[in-house]
Amino acid sequence: RKEQAAESRAALIEAARGCFAETGYDRTTVAAILDRAGMARGGLYHYFPDGKREIFAAVFASMNEEFHRRRDSLEQIASPFDRILAGARVFLELCTTDEFPRIVLTDAPQLIPGQSERGSTFALLQQQLGAAVEAGEIVPVDIESTAMALYGAIRGAGEWVMAADDRGAAAITAMGSLELLAAGLRPPS
Repeated sequence: RKEQAAESRAALIEAARGCFAETGYDRTTVAAILDRAGMARGGLYHYFPDGKREIFAAVFASMNEEFHRRRDSLEQIASPFDRILAGARVFLELCTTDEFPRIVLTDAPQLIPGQSERGSTFALLQQQLGAAVEAGEIVPVDIESTAMALYGAIRGAGEWVMAADDRGAAAITAMGSLELLAAGLRPPS
């Protein structure tokens, strides 16, 4: 019974994820989610008593967890500077999909408390910049302002990728630009 409940909940989240990715939060209806999941109205409210906003939060949480898992897997990279660039690459790759930009970048900041603020990714970027300074990989910089500049550049690049006709090509171009920008932090040779 628990397994069936978990499968039903997962099916609702997956159906909602597809709906939110295609039409955004505002234009997605509970009926569309239920239709896609092949469930009755009571099913959604059984698992998500607060309705559409609560299921959106569950979709966002699953996508955010996926992003953090990918981001955190980069800890095996020895160079803090290389980890920063690899993190930017992961973010841009996610921006080539339909789901991530629409749900995480467009809708979540309006619907999920705290998403319009810099969060754990910004804090991690600050840590990595500090480690890169300590390792001599980049010149001494003001960590907070440099993190803010890089964070804004990476986020802006993601939004540019999201709006591109060919997102894959745009991600490659954007990553090249971010690498050039980051190279300016390297000490002179």
